[in-house]
Amino acid sequence: MAFTLFLLLVAALLALLPVWRLHVAGWPARWLALAWLAYGVAILFVLRFPLASRFLIPLLIVAFLAPFVAGPERLSRVLAVRRREPGVVIDVTPRPSPSLEDPATAEPPRSVEGEVLEDPEAGR
Repeated sequence: MAFTLFLLLVAALLALLPVWRLHVAGWPARWLALAWLAYGVAILFVLRFPLASRFLIPLLIVAFLAPFVAGPERLSRVLAVRRREPGVVIDVTPRPSPSLEDPATAEPPRSVEGEVLEDPEAGR
């Protein structure tokens, strides 16, 4: 009984790796749950029945690596999954203090006597 629970835990945790990558691709939560369940059952089946794993291991390897090889944008395009729009952007920049001058109406900086405004080497 304890060994079966251990295999179930290992299968569930291993199945989270490709499902996380599918989550990054923007898959809906229901599809993620179904993918996690399918990966978990397949991994558990391979661990529990070694004779059937001869045919299932190559399929499981391809299914396991596919989300990592294909980028998130490719996975979204293949299944025509709509990307979630980013949330509302809230501007939290504080407003300038009323005591500060408005840069549009401020006076230009005054020149100081003896200040060199142009580079004398630029004319050569």
